[in-house]
Amino acid sequence: MFDSHFCKTLKELSHSGIAIVENVYTEKEVEEIIQLIDSKGIGEQFGVRAFLSVYPDIAQKVFTQKLIALVKTISPTCNKSIKSIYFNKPQNANWVVNWHQDLTINLTDKKETPNFKNWRVLADRTVVQPSTEMLENIFTIRIHLDDCTAQNGALRVIEKSHNRGVVDTRQWQKKKNEQERICEVKKGGVLLMKPLTLHSSKRTENEQNRRVIHIEFTDSKLPDGLQWKEKMELIKHTQSQLNQN
Repeated sequence: MFDSHFCKTLKELSHSGIAIVENVYTEKEVEEIIQLIDSKGIGEQFGVRAFLSVYPDIAQKVFTQKLIALVKTISPTCNKSIKSIYFNKPQNANWVVNWHQDLTINLTDKKETPNFKNWRVLADRTVVQPSTEMLENIFTIRIHLDDCTAQNGALRVIEKSHNRGVVDTRQWQKKKNEQERICEVKKGGVLLMKPLTLHSSKRTENEQNRRVIHIEFTDSKLPDGLQWKEKMELIKHTQSQLNQN
């Protein structure tokens, strides 16, 4: 269980659209995840989509009892993750990520649906922007496998911007005069974020890895027979953790 300080962190997520929780993973747990990533030859890749679906053995290490408890504390009715990506900023792929919101979900197929727009049917997934209401009901947990500092490509955010709905970022940047927060997170900590929070990141400046596992969760149900591409049931991982103990 988490203490009163963590309850304040959840209030910060709701209020600011962002929150940091340190020490969610032990040093040993992080190293086990890194070893698995390296064993698959993907440690230096800048991005791997559908990460936990492609590598279910890594998912078993990622979905610890503490992470599942964190998810349930944020959203007691949440029973699934819907997207996962592995990020790094190695020297061969160390670019700036411009200001944006996370506006899309991944589905198996396209089916015209009210309030779903900007469909893209790709070889491995169907991408769509769902309703603002659904986007507001998603939350992201970014698991940090390295110390992440201002010199190491830490995420930069505009606090409270998740309350503005979908923003035209090109127009917003023309008159941007808001203070940005640099979200430094220690190895083993996590960054909680609402997807409508405006965020960006700079290049790393210290030639160090910035390995992050980005996972999105929701308790929302899809309408009209649409299906999640990367749905992973939390109950499966909860039972697996219980069996390991």
